[in-house]
Amino acid sequence: MKTFSFTITCFLFFAFQAIAQYTPFFPEELVVTANTLNLREAPDKNSNKVASLQKGSVVQYLEAWNNGQWVQSDTTDPDSPYAPWIKVNYQGKTGYVFGAYVTGTTGLYHEGDFFFNPDPLPSLNWYGLYRRDSFADELRPIIVRLEEETNEFYGEKIRVLKTNQKEESKFIIGSLKPMKTGYAGPLGQFEVRDMFLSGDLAPGNTVSIHPGGDMNTIDTTMKPSYILTATGCARMENNEYLYVRVTDYQLTLLDYSTQPPYRQDLTPWVKTESEEMNPSVRITWYGDLDMDGKPDAILNDCPYEMGCRDALFLSSKARPGEALRKVCEHFWPGD
Repeated sequence: MKTFSFTITCFLFFAFQAIAQYTPFFPEELVVTANTLNLREAPDKNSNKVASLQKGSVVQYLEAWNNGQWVQSDTTDPDSPYAPWIKVNYQGKTGYVFGAYVTGTTGLYHEGDFFFNPDPLPSLNWYGLYRRDSFADELRPIIVRLEEETNEFYGEKIRVLKTNQKEESKFIIGSLKPMKTGYAGPLGQFEVRDMFLSGDLAPGNTVSIHPGGDMNTIDTTMKPSYILTATGCARMENNEYLYVRVTDYQLTLLDYSTQPPYRQDLTPWVKTESEEMNPSVRITWYGDLDMDGKPDAILNDCPYEMGCRDALFLSSKARPGEALRKVCEHFWPGD
C-alpha cells in the first residue's frame, strides 16, 4: 500500500498534460455516475444534446478530445470540475460526455486510498484479493466505505477507503458485473520478488506468470504460462550529469506452447510520457482474477515526471491475437 496514494477509479483522469506522442489510457467501457448526463454533439456544454444518459448507463469509449486534455466543464463557473471530454457510443448514438461524470466498469483500488472530492464511491460490485494460505490468494466479496481521517501531510481531514474485513487486502476491485469468488492466484503470503528474486522488468529481465491451481480441488487441466521479457539498450550519457539512459525499451509477452512462440508487444501500455524518461516497470501480482484459466497480472510503472500507476491486465478482455489487455489503472503521485 502506498502511503499517499489516491484513486480516481478505473477511469484514470490524468493530472498531467500529454506531450510528444504520449496518449493517455481510457477504458473501453464507461458507466455513468451522475444522476443524468448529457451526450452532446461536440465537446462543449453548450453543444446540441444527442441524448440524456441515466445513472448506470454503459457507454463505449471511442476517443478522447484533444488527446485527453483536461478542461473545465463550465469556464464561467470557477468551481466547475476539470476533466477531459470523451467521445463515446451509446446504443448507436455517438457524441461527447464530460469525463468527471463517468468511470470505468472495472476499477483497481487499494485500502487507504485518498478521495479528495465529495462524490460517493461508484455503484459497483466490490471485491478484495486476500491471502488465503501460504500459496493461495482468494477473491472475496467485501463492503467498502469512505471514512474521514485527519492527515498531517495535508493538514486536514481526508476521506480514506476502508473495508469490512479484518485483514488488509492486496488490492480491491470494483466491477459493474459480478465476479466469481474463491481461489484467484498462487502467491499467498509471497510477493512476486519472493518467487523470482526480482519482479523488475528492466532490460534483460524475465518473469514467468501463470494462473496457478487450487490444491484444495482436483484439477488436472493444463493451463497456459507466459513469460514477460524486457529488452532495451542502457548506456551512460556522456554529459555533465552522467546518468544511465535506456533506449529502445520493449516489453514482450511470450507463449512457448505454440510453434513458433506467440508474441504480444506490451510496450505501448507502459510507454513514458516523454522520450527523455527511463522506463520503470515491474510486476506486482499475477494469478487468475477473472477465473478463466489464463494468467492475469498487475504491472507497476512510473511513466510521468511525478507519478506512478498500477495497471490491471485481464486475459478475459483480450482481443483476438492478444493474451492480455489493460482494463484499468490506479494512480498515485510518487512511488
